[in-house]
Amino acid sequence: MEVTLLGRPDWDRGPPSPRGAFPSRGLRHGDGRRDPVQDGVASPATSGTGKSKLETLPKEDLIKFAKKQMMLIQKAKARCAELEKEIEEFKTKPVAGGTGDIIKALTERLDALLLEKAESEQQCLYLKKENIKMKQEVEDSITKMEDVHKEFEQSQGNYVKEIENLKNELMAVHSKHSEDKASLQKELEEATKKQLELSEQLKFQGNCEDNVKKLQEIQNIKPVFEEQILYLQKQLSTATNEKEQEITHLQEVIEANSQRYQKDINSLQEELLQLKVAHQEEVKDLMCQIEASAKEREAEVSNLNQLKENLVRQCEASVKNIQEKYECELENLENAPDASHENQMCPMLLQEEAFVEQVVNEKIKHLENTLKELESQHSILKDEVTYMNNLKLKLELDAQHIKDEFFHEREDLEFKINELLLAKEEQSCVIEKLKSELEDSNKQFCCIVEQHNKEVQRLKEQHQKEISELTETFLSGSEKEKLTLMFEIQGLKEQCENLQQEKQEAILNYESLREIMEILQTELGESAGKISQEFESMKQQQASDVNELQQKLRTAFNEKDALLETVNRLQRENEKLSQQELVPELENTIKSLQEKNEVCLVSLSQRDTMLQELEAKISSLTEEKNDFISKIKTSHEEMDNLHKKCEREEKLIVELRGKVEQTSHCNSELEQKVNELRGELEETLKEKDQNNQKLEKLMVQLKTVSEDQEALSSEVKSLYEENNRLSSEKNQLNRDLEVLLSQKEDVMLKEHISELEKKLQVTITERDNLSTLFENEQVQKLFVKTQLYGFLKQMESKVSEEDEEQDVVNILQAVGESLAKINEEKHNLIFQYDERVAELETKIKCLQEENAVQHEELQSLLRDHEQEKVLLRKELEETLSHKEALQSDLLEMKNANEKTRLENQNLLSQVEEASQNLHSKNKTQNEKEQSFVRELENLRLSQEQKEAELQDVRAELLLLKDSLEKSPVENDQPSLVKELEEKIGYLEKESKEKEEKINKIKLVAVKAKKELDSSKREAQTLREELESVRSEKDQLSTSMRDLIQGAESYKNLLLEYDKQSEQLDVEKERANNFEHHIEELTRQLRNSTFQCEKLNSDNEDLLARIETLQSNAKLLEVQILEVQKAKAVADKELEAEKLQKEQKIKEHASSVNELEELQLQLQKEKKQLQKTMQELELVRKDAQQTTLMNMEIADYERLMKELNQKLANKNSKIEDLEQEIKIQKQKQETLQEEMASLQSSVQQSEEKNTKIKQLLVKTKKELADSKQAETDHLILQASLKGELEASQQQVEVYKIQLADITSEKHKVHEQLKTSADQHQRTLSAYQQKVTALQEECHAAKAEQATIASEFENYKVRVHNVLKQQKNKSVSQTETEGAKQEREHLEMLIDQLKIKLQDTQNNLQINVSELQMLQSEHDTLLERHNKMLQETVSKEAELREKLCSIQSENMMLKSEHAQTVSQLTSQNEVLRSSFRDQVRHLQEEHRKTMETLQQQLSKVEAQLFQLKSEPTTRSPASSHQPLKNLRERRSTDLPLPDMYTITREEGEGMETTDTESVSSSGTHTQSLEQLLNSPETKLEPPLWHAEFTKEELVQKLSSTTKSADHLNVLLRETEATNAILMEQIKLLKSEIRRLERNQEREKSVANLEYLKNVLLQFIFLKPGSEKERLLPVIDTMLQLSPEEKGKLAAIAQGEEENASRSSGWASYLHSWSGLR
Repeated sequence: MEVTLLGRPDWDRGPPSPRGAFPSRGLRHGDGRRDPVQDGVASPATSGTGKSKLETLPKEDLIKFAKKQMMLIQKAKARCAELEKEIEEFKTKPVAGGTGDIIKALTERLDALLLEKAESEQQCLYLKKENIKMKQEVEDSITKMEDVHKEFEQSQGNYVKEIENLKNELMAVHSKHSEDKASLQKELEEATKKQLELSEQLKFQGNCEDNVKKLQEIQNIKPVFEEQILYLQKQLSTATNEKEQEITHLQEVIEANSQRYQKDINSLQEELLQLKVAHQEEVKDLMCQIEASAKEREAEVSNLNQLKENLVRQCEASVKNIQEKYECELENLENAPDASHENQMCPMLLQEEAFVEQVVNEKIKHLENTLKELESQHSILKDEVTYMNNLKLKLELDAQHIKDEFFHEREDLEFKINELLLAKEEQSCVIEKLKSELEDSNKQFCCIVEQHNKEVQRLKEQHQKEISELTETFLSGSEKEKLTLMFEIQGLKEQCENLQQEKQEAILNYESLREIMEILQTELGESAGKISQEFESMKQQQASDVNELQQKLRTAFNEKDALLETVNRLQRENEKLSQQELVPELENTIKSLQEKNEVCLVSLSQRDTMLQELEAKISSLTEEKNDFISKIKTSHEEMDNLHKKCEREEKLIVELRGKVEQTSHCNSELEQKVNELRGELEETLKEKDQNNQKLEKLMVQLKTVSEDQEALSSEVKSLYEENNRLSSEKNQLNRDLEVLLSQKEDVMLKEHISELEKKLQVTITERDNLSTLFENEQVQKLFVKTQLYGFLKQMESKVSEEDEEQDVVNILQAVGESLAKINEEKHNLIFQYDERVAELETKIKCLQEENAVQHEELQSLLRDHEQEKVLLRKELEETLSHKEALQSDLLEMKNANEKTRLENQNLLSQVEEASQNLHSKNKTQNEKEQSFVRELENLRLSQEQKEAELQDVRAELLLLKDSLEKSPVENDQPSLVKELEEKIGYLEKESKEKEEKINKIKLVAVKAKKELDSSKREAQTLREELESVRSEKDQLSTSMRDLIQGAESYKNLLLEYDKQSEQLDVEKERANNFEHHIEELTRQLRNSTFQCEKLNSDNEDLLARIETLQSNAKLLEVQILEVQKAKAVADKELEAEKLQKEQKIKEHASSVNELEELQLQLQKEKKQLQKTMQELELVRKDAQQTTLMNMEIADYERLMKELNQKLANKNSKIEDLEQEIKIQKQKQETLQEEMASLQSSVQQSEEKNTKIKQLLVKTKKELADSKQAETDHLILQASLKGELEASQQQVEVYKIQLADITSEKHKVHEQLKTSADQHQRTLSAYQQKVTALQEECHAAKAEQATIASEFENYKVRVHNVLKQQKNKSVSQTETEGAKQEREHLEMLIDQLKIKLQDTQNNLQINVSELQMLQSEHDTLLERHNKMLQETVSKEAELREKLCSIQSENMMLKSEHAQTVSQLTSQNEVLRSSFRDQVRHLQEEHRKTMETLQQQLSKVEAQLFQLKSEPTTRSPASSHQPLKNLRERRSTDLPLPDMYTITREEGEGMETTDTESVSSSGTHTQSLEQLLNSPETKLEPPLWHAEFTKEELVQKLSSTTKSADHLNVLLRETEATNAILMEQIKLLKSEIRRLERNQEREKSVANLEYLKNVLLQFIFLKPGSEKERLLPVIDTMLQLSPEEKGKLAAIAQGEEENASRSSGWASYLHSWSGLR
């Protein structure tokens, strides 16, 4: 781009002519590409096309443009500075310097002023053009507005026509509606009648079907029962036969048993004798023991005697002490009285001594008896106590265990019962609440729907009225005609909206019209979006225009200021240079400039007015936009209503689904029954297998028996041979004897004879034994024969008597035949079972088919009923909507606008409140459910508290009464009583309320119990059924056991007898054949089961396919959406192309205008040339006078030459431009052709789109249905989740409570235990005390008895004393002394007794304490043992943990070492690889350095050549502009910006490169850009000055630096490129592998199909059939191309050897999906 546009081209060459500036300007205009500065100026010309060109430019171009503008500003500033310097120089220079210098300076200034003038003129021309263009744009906009108004009027006319048509249609619809209504009402009545009839018919049909089913079942069961009867009869006959056989067998067994029993009796008698002997020995032992015990007893008796003696001694010692004391006292007494009384007291003393001795002896005896009793009791009690303690401990332990178990079981049961009760209560409550909520919600929903309809109608009318008011306020008086039109339009709109409301009601009846409405609404939304986009674009354009105008204004004002300053300066200079002729010319120029300035200001003011007008238009358009938006909102509300109705229909569908699920449940029950039958079949098969196994065992036993028989026969033969030998030896010996006897009668012979005789006897005994054995064997044979014959007779085999006599062979053959018959019968039975199974399966299938048919019929009936219901509902809704519409119209006509607004607001608030109420009700209901349980617990607690309070109050009352009775004050009594009575009444009321609540709760609990009872009954019925089934099963098993027993009897017979191995082999072969046959049958059964499983799997496959189809449908929907998006993109592209076309057309027009301007400029320049020629001639004449003028002429001639050259250049440019215009015309034609083709393609795409839209509508319907179903499910799930969470919270609360209760219980248990221990201790103490007291009681009784006897003795003595007193007069002093002595003695006795009692009490306390301490010691020991055991177990556990932790630590250490070694090895490998890479990089660097050095040397050589070449320009410079033009033409073509082009995704790319994005945003600057100036000159200047040495050196250094920088960048990029390429390859391979895996996972769902395909592929021979399977395997397993190639080779048979060697691996590659 050229930068030499402002100012003079060169100041050094002298002052150029005033026309010198024009060529440069002409060049700029003539250039094919416009300067960015010019673009910046000419931006208003293209403001109508959309955005300003500055906004459309990319960032880099904008930066360049800004830099260039800065450069221009800097140059202008520099110029201004130069001008100021010159002015100052002129001021400083003296005036007397000569007129020549002044003239020169003036001429130079004139030139500068002329240049400025030319520039300002050009700017003015340019501004005028812009003004003209703006006016044209305004005119265009006005014409557009007029077109819009026309279109609006046409649309109004169309609307009027449509309204009339709609009115006509409405009338027709009303008439049809009334007719349809009447017909539908009739149909309703008929339908109700039909429904009743159908319901009756259905009931009748149901009864009939039930009867038919029952008959069919009876008919089905009848043959089965008949077969069973026959089978049972056969079994009876076989059983009778078997019983007879068993009787015979039993008789034989009894005989054998009798013999055995005799033997047993003998053996028992022997054992008895042995036992007797043993018994006698034991008796002897016992006697010895008794003697020893007697001795021990005697020893114990002697010990007792010794103890007695010891006691006697002690007693004697005590008596002696007492006597001594007594004697001392007597002596004291004797000393005291007079000698006169000695004679009298002697006999008394003697009597008393005798009495005391008797008493002492009696006491001693009594004490000895008591001591003995106490010792015995003590020993017994000790034993009992120890025994009781042991028992008590055991019992306590048992009781604790039992209590714990009982407690845990009780807790579990209580918990379970509570859970069940709660669950039942919650379920019942939830069901009732849900029912009530459903009813309430239905009612609320109906009310809300009605209110919503009313509100919508009111809102619409209010909206219309508001619009009318707003239009009235906005419109001015000048537009009255328009107002009238608008009023008419409003009236029509109101009519139209009323009609639309009626139309919407009609639309509700027809679903097709609804779909059309949805499409229209979508289109409206799109149009509204487009309009809003257009408005926004207009606003942006206007904003940009305003900004540009403001910028221009600023520049103009700045220029104005500059010009004013220059004018002032010139005026000052004018005063100085007023003498000269140039002043008037300057004044003229100033005036012309001022005029131009004024013109510019006027044009600016006009533009401001235009802007204001445009703003007014924008405001009107925004209002229209708001109207459109309001209409769109109303349409959205209507859509919401339609959606709600769809939801209702979906709820009905859900109900139907529930019914379908019930039917499916019935089907599943039937399938369960079938499965049960199959299970029974399998059991029978198992039993059959068991029978076969038993047969095999029998055969084995037969073999062993035959072998034993052979061994016995061989032994018998050997015995016969030995017998014969012995007989022969005997004969020989007899002969020898006779010979010997005859020859010699020696002693030696006798001895020999005796020995021989002994041998003979031995042999005879052996022979006898053998004969007995033989006879036994013969008997056994006969017995077996008889049994076999009996068996054969029973089996009805024909065996003659001759056969019986012949041999056993025939018998065995007969047995074999009978076995064969049995096997055949078994096979027949199995066959019958199979047939029965097949019949059952066919029956089940028939039943299933019948069920399906019935299910379909019921579904069709249900659908018909639901359709009828839907129609009726629609009719009801229509009638209701008509009524409501009429009522609302009447009300709304009465009400004013303000009231309607208020009502609207109120209604909106009510709707919100209703929604909030609904939410709150739902919340409150949930809270009520939770609070109900809490209240129950609170009520119980409060009741208990209240009862406690009542009791307290009553107690207080009683206390008060007592206090009142006692206290004298009676004033406060009535008030206190009243208060207490009030309290009691209040508490009683509360208790009553609580009791009522509790009763209610009890009723609920009773209901729950009843439900539990009903469920228990059901469970009992189920159990009874189960028991009946089990009993049937038991009967079958018993029958099977009978069969097995029969088989066992046969086995026993076969085991006992079978000799011939050949026949056994034959029978074995037969048995094997039968087994093979059975195996085949089992295989068939298995195959049948396998087929059943296959069918099940096929069903599952079908379900999977259905799911895949659904997923495909979803994918299709997604594709449709993508197609729509693509369509939208295509539309956008079309619009963009249209815009481009328009831009090109405008550019073409602008280029034509520029051509015209250039031609005008040429003409002007020619005129100016002529003027300059004339001036030149005048100047030549003047030049003769002065030499200076000659120089100027020479300059002018040079200028002329240059101008001529420039003219030639311009002519060539004009030719080029004409050529370009032709090219552009051709392009335009091609573009038009493309447009036509695009339009055709657009039409085709629109047709496709219509089809796709139809598909979309269908899919949308289905989607909506599915979405609603999903929403319902989600709502249900959410509600269930909420309930679940609530229940879980409750459960957690209960758990916490339970934990607290259990902890409390444990505490209570512990307290109980401790209290029980204390109780036991106290009990034992009390028992001891009781025993002690009893003993004391006994002692007291004994003492009482002794005292009574003593008293009687005393009485006797008293009598005696009295008699003596009568006889003898005894003085009173003696009696008083005796009395005192007696009292003293009694006191002593009492003291001794007290001491004895104290000692006994102390003894008892010590004993009890001892027992307590022992019990505590035992408990502590037990605890100690338990603690020890626990510590030992804990130690063992901790040791095990330690061992495990140590082993784990060792493992971790080893793993750590391994990982370290692996990491070190990896590090070494990486080091080596990185070293290799560094070497490679160094080599590459060297190579690149060498190449760059070579290039540098070449560049230096070229530089030297350029220096050596002459700097003079060749005549070929005239051809340069053409080349430049061509180069420019080539550069005009849009080069692809490498930084802005985004990289396309490769195959398998998952994520786009972020690096490319970052690079596109900001690419790194090179060193050249940093070194060089910020000016980026794309084109070299036309002229070059000679480079100096320093400049060349600088350039060389910059080039070397840039080369180094480039080298570094190259290396980095190459390295990164290589790494990235490797990563990309790896990533692509990985992504492809993952994609294949994902696709495999989809296809691998059907593994059975894959298995079958692979098996076929493996077993087929190579050829076409194998090749056909290849695509299937490829689609299923998603093979790579290499794997495909290998498989293809295998299929063709090329790699047979390889496959043999490798085996399965050649067929089955490493499928990562199947791992």
